[in-house]
Amino acid sequence: MSRGASSIGTGGGGTIYEYRVAALDLVSLLCGVSVPGLDVVPDAVRLQQGSEFPLDDVVVLSRKGSYQLVVERQVKRSLEIAPSSEPWRKTMRQCLQSLESFGDEIDADRHRLGVTASGPLHGLEVLRDLAAYAAAQKSVDDLLRQLSALGRDQRRVWKHLVDTIRDLLAEGSAVTPAPELVELSAFRIARRLIVQVEPTEQISPRYPYLCSVLEDRVLRTGTRHHSAAVFRMVEELAQEWGPRAGAVDVAMLRSRLQARGVALRGDPQPRGQAASHRVSVVADLEPADALRFEVHPAFKANGRSGALSALPPYIDRPASIDDELRRQVAGAANGSRLVMVVGGSSTGKTRSCWEAVRAELPDWRIVHPLAPERPAALLSVLQEGVLEPRTVLWLNDADLYLLVKNYAAQVAASLQALLTDPQRGPVLVLGTIWPDFWDKLTESAYEDDDVALGMGAAHQLADLAVTVEMPATFTSPDLARAAAVVASDPRLQLARSRAVSGRITQFLAGAPYLWRRYEQSAGAARAILHAAMDARRFGHGPLLSEDFLRTAAEGYIDEATWHTLDEDWFASHLTQLIRPHRQLPGPLTRYRPRPDQPPAFGPLYQLADILHERSRATREKERPASSLWAAAAAHSRTDTDLRELAQAARRLGAVDCEQLYRKAAACGDVAGLQWFTRRLMALGRFERAEELIDNYRLDSLLLGELAASVGDAGRFMDAARLARRAYEGSGDRNGARSLAHHLSAGGMRRPAEQVYSWLAETGDPVAARWLTAHYEARGDGAAADRMARTALTQYGDPAAALVLAQLRADAGKLDDADRLARLAAGHGHAGVLVAYARERSDHRDHAAALCFYRAAATVKHPKALEWMSWACEGQGHHQRAEDFAHAAAAAGNSHALHGLAHLRFFKGRRDDAERLNRAAAQAGSVLARQWLIRSGLPTP
Repeated sequence: MSRGASSIGTGGGGTIYEYRVAALDLVSLLCGVSVPGLDVVPDAVRLQQGSEFPLDDVVVLSRKGSYQLVVERQVKRSLEIAPSSEPWRKTMRQCLQSLESFGDEIDADRHRLGVTASGPLHGLEVLRDLAAYAAAQKSVDDLLRQLSALGRDQRRVWKHLVDTIRDLLAEGSAVTPAPELVELSAFRIARRLIVQVEPTEQISPRYPYLCSVLEDRVLRTGTRHHSAAVFRMVEELAQEWGPRAGAVDVAMLRSRLQARGVALRGDPQPRGQAASHRVSVVADLEPADALRFEVHPAFKANGRSGALSALPPYIDRPASIDDELRRQVAGAANGSRLVMVVGGSSTGKTRSCWEAVRAELPDWRIVHPLAPERPAALLSVLQEGVLEPRTVLWLNDADLYLLVKNYAAQVAASLQALLTDPQRGPVLVLGTIWPDFWDKLTESAYEDDDVALGMGAAHQLADLAVTVEMPATFTSPDLARAAAVVASDPRLQLARSRAVSGRITQFLAGAPYLWRRYEQSAGAARAILHAAMDARRFGHGPLLSEDFLRTAAEGYIDEATWHTLDEDWFASHLTQLIRPHRQLPGPLTRYRPRPDQPPAFGPLYQLADILHERSRATREKERPASSLWAAAAAHSRTDTDLRELAQAARRLGAVDCEQLYRKAAACGDVAGLQWFTRRLMALGRFERAEELIDNYRLDSLLLGELAASVGDAGRFMDAARLARRAYEGSGDRNGARSLAHHLSAGGMRRPAEQVYSWLAETGDPVAARWLTAHYEARGDGAAADRMARTALTQYGDPAAALVLAQLRADAGKLDDADRLARLAAGHGHAGVLVAYARERSDHRDHAAALCFYRAAATVKHPKALEWMSWACEGQGHHQRAEDFAHAAAAAGNSHALHGLAHLRFFKGRRDDAERLNRAAAQAGSVLARQWLIRSGLPTP
């Protein structure tokens, strides 16, 4: 690990703590594994989101059906849980603000609150236990009834939480908040609180597992970058994105890593493996070549075709459109630019671009990347040196390049690099796009599933674009000016006479006719169209194979119609749908690769643009047939198509498509299969869930969840086996803890002891605490001592020793309690002792409090020394009180001297008060200096 090791892996400094924590979540995002507090694979990680989320350091999101799961997390190096602790108060204030902003989502368990800190470990562990207990209760009353059965530590933390919430609710108000409101607010926070412990000076428990997943699932075999180096890069990216309030998705992260030379599985193949690209000079193109650049063909008028050109004459748009478009196109000669023409389907966008390029840049080269799939072809063009200066990059239907998951960020970043590099220009990137897709590229907020599309880089690219909006209709003045042009061509004449509301281009492209053909279709023909429409709206690319359409269409045919079909039903109805009418394509068109493009394996078909656009609205609320998922699993043309449909199935909660999830996992997208595995757990199909976890090497944390589910079902032997596997795979102890808790709560103390003993051997402080209390309760004090000492010396956790010290103090064994407390202090846990002492003092358990304070004072803890000073003063040991106060001042707590002076002053010992305040002022006490000034005494 020494070779370029990550600071997360070595436990060293060098990276801001919160960005080290963020890097763990970013790598989880990259690997497709869950993060603490989020039961599913995240879609995005946002950093420093204070404008939207109160707990703003790291925000993890995941799309689930129609809503989004969120964990907002505050990161603190140290978080002492006490009402007097300012970091604790600030964190709870932020939690209250989240309740106010997202209360309904928090109550519905779709929005969770997280805190991450390195210590004090015991307090964080107790807070995590309390949060787990609260999450298991249905109401605050249920929790309050359970408190008496919980340990003292949990009750102490609950009291601190309630006291803090009460103080915060009372801020700025003259009215004391009602106890019921305070307890309810505390309960709502506690039950959704995710407490995460990440050490600052040790290896993160998540690091080894994430490294192994990086090697197994993400990094391409043979890459020169190992997992530790990639972790270090991600840390650096987190530091770069954090101050800018970055929002990061998988595609964006992959793009930035690839830019640093990291070879990732699933990336497009490097140069030399893509198809050659046809490059032409604009002036050499014939009108018929416009069809190659995806200008819509016009229909055939009155059976005439021979005398008419491939395209009807061009009807000029108003100057604000055509002149502006041509001015921007011509301006590319002075510097590279991106021009985007925005308009609905069949509004003449592509034709206007064609005319503008031919008029303004006749001597430029032009390239239209199409095959094998558009985004891969574009990346190949950009990487292979095809784009020489003075070239037009033609991106018709730009959404098919810029809004394709797993490509979006890389495509956008590559285009941005092209446009901003003067050495590669001038070039013109000319694209067309529908308005709703353009909105996705330009809207400032990340909404719905945008975070899965690599939208960060795409938004930045869109900021560089010059846009020209194409109206859907020609106005009456437009048509009056074009009267001579219209009269010159029978196609234009017919369109002028029949088109509704000036929709000339739509009529020429056959839009009304195509929609009418769809509405008049029935039976198998309509089923084929619905299958194609749903495939496209759920993310499949424009090219659909014949086998895909056949398999998908079967589920869209009703039972009565199915029994009337002959064996040749698909071929006959497909032939009807691709049959052209008056030179216009049908609802489906056959796609034929050109000679310079890779051959297709079987017939491919495209759905008419107008049907795709309208079906996005008309079928928006229609659920797809399950046969669509079967077709995706068996006949998706590309891995991208497969992953898109698998993600759509997961969003819709489809459970009848295991094969699709499995195939997507084999292509690198495990999110769907992990979700499906959890559904199997909920349905009690534990064996199948375990098979999937094993066969597809899913996140080992799933084994912990499976162990808990199996334990809930009463199968404790299987649960124990799975819990051990979960720990061996990822260090996850939650499954074993859940099992042990179930056994203990059910009165099966012996089996619970066995599970906790195994957990303790792994260094689990929760198990060590339970075993210590268990041994002491059954009278085996020696075993309790051994366990407490082991937890303290080997695990670095003082909780077991302090629990035992408390039990011994309660039993009147103060010498034993003092010994254990001193042992904890000697191992560097004086702060924890002081926290325990405060809690005992609050409960008027002064003997135990004195024991803990005295132990902390032996290692010069400043607060403990102050308390001992006051205690000695109260007992009449005045010199010892002064000795403790001076020791506290030497340790940095000058308030101890001032406090002792205050006590002496009110006892009438003014000379002592003056002497002690003078010493306190010399040690830096502002309050002591103010007292001297008020008393008219000289200050040191």
